[in-house]
Amino acid sequence: MHAGSSSLLVTVSKVLDPLTDTGSALLPGHRAAGVQVTVRVVAGETYDSTASGDWSLLTTAGLASPLFARQGVCETPLADFESLIGVGESRDGCVAFSVPRRARILSVRFSPHSRAPGTVAWR
Repeated sequence: MHAGSSSLLVTVSKVLDPLTDTGSALLPGHRAAGVQVTVRVVAGETYDSTASGDWSLLTTAGLASPLFARQGVCETPLADFESLIGVGESRDGCVAFSVPRRARILSVRFSPHSRAPGTVAWR
């Protein structure tokens, strides 16, 4: 996909639902979910963005909120894995979300540079 002056190969590896052992305080009636992804810059320029802005989960209750995961497989890193990915480089990461307990996940979305144009979705 095109993301400004970068061409990306974006892959969703796995949806983790429920996501356990995040060390995060959840709102009552919510559960944690995570999405394991890979972003590779195949051409153009360095891609520099934020995973919590680029990735979203659409549920039967609407968009899920990003979640700061203190630990576990989706632990939120100090340096965002989508920061400064050079051409030919690939980064793996996991993004955590807070999802209403009874909501079903409908799709995972990627919006480069946290913008709607150019969004791709996986069901």
